[in-house]
Amino acid sequence: MQASSAVEIMPPVTRRTTITDVARAARVSIQTVSAVFHDKPGISDPTRQRVRRAIERLHYVPNGLASSLRARHSRTVGVLIPSITNPYFPDFVRGIEDGAHRAGYSVFLCNSDHQPEKEIEYLQLLRQHAVSGYVVAYNLNNLDFEKILFQLATHHTPVITLGSRQIHERAHVLRTDDRASAFTLAQHLIELGHERIGLIQPPAESSVCRDRTEGFRAALKKFGLTVRPEYLVPGGFTIEDGQDGATQLAGRQEPPTAIVAANDLAAIGAISALKGLGIRVPERMSIAGFDDIRMAALVDPPLTTIAQPTYRMGQAAFEAILEQLESPNSRGRVINFETSLVVRRSTAPPASQRSIES
Repeated sequence: MQASSAVEIMPPVTRRTTITDVARAARVSIQTVSAVFHDKPGISDPTRQRVRRAIERLHYVPNGLASSLRARHSRTVGVLIPSITNPYFPDFVRGIEDGAHRAGYSVFLCNSDHQPEKEIEYLQLLRQHAVSGYVVAYNLNNLDFEKILFQLATHHTPVITLGSRQIHERAHVLRTDDRASAFTLAQHLIELGHERIGLIQPPAESSVCRDRTEGFRAALKKFGLTVRPEYLVPGGFTIEDGQDGATQLAGRQEPPTAIVAANDLAAIGAISALKGLGIRVPERMSIAGFDDIRMAALVDPPLTTIAQPTYRMGQAAFEAILEQLESPNSRGRVINFETSLVVRRSTAPPASQRSIES
């Protein structure tokens, strides 16, 4: 019996094909599949044909429940962040918007300014506009806000949270390993020869504060250094937080020779404050931050930092919304992203070590 290479034997169908299956088979994103299915422009002919072949081969049909949900909702995604003026967020929001645009959706952006009452107001506003899904970076202490998100997820509305705990089994979480990132920064400074290292902490109520402080402590402990309480300064994510924290640390009876700031904005504020005090960076004190915002490479000196893939995180947020619309009963998941250490000129060996080496 002669085998025929023209016949493709398909495995028995044990579950309904989802848009995720098609995207994986065609080696494209979920929004590309959606764009091809709805005949949107901007897709190359080879990609369009590859997606159509995958749709045909997998017998993909959009979920009826998801279609009815879309019919009752506007083709809009609600995005709630603390403030677009924080340079961390523009690339994140742009990743969401680019994905949404390709799939025929728009973005409704709200800035909460870290105010619990504004978080609630904007969330209610987004509900009134019947948005198709929510991407939120929210205050973990705002239990009323979290309760609303829980209700949305319970009723099969896509909910994607940034850097927080999973509030419902159907909600997605975008997360980087803050503990490991803080450990990496502290280790970098220790390997340069620093033994007195300060930490300007993130906002106390955030899980980021706990995780980064734990990572910082773990690195010092691993290398046999003492965690000095006076070197742990409560702070936040603004330039002013960095200025205040650096001023406090510089005023200690025995100041640290290096500082890890809550983020790049705080690190830039710390550099500014130290310059005002006549303390040169990194000659007398090294500074490091988090996020690798665009400004980090442009300040003087350029900033050593932890880079986060914020644009890709935004893309993943929108992909997760489409996935949830397509499969409303599917479980949410924690989507982890890798970070990397970017070493620039704001960190160097301590002055005492440079003197010995010279």
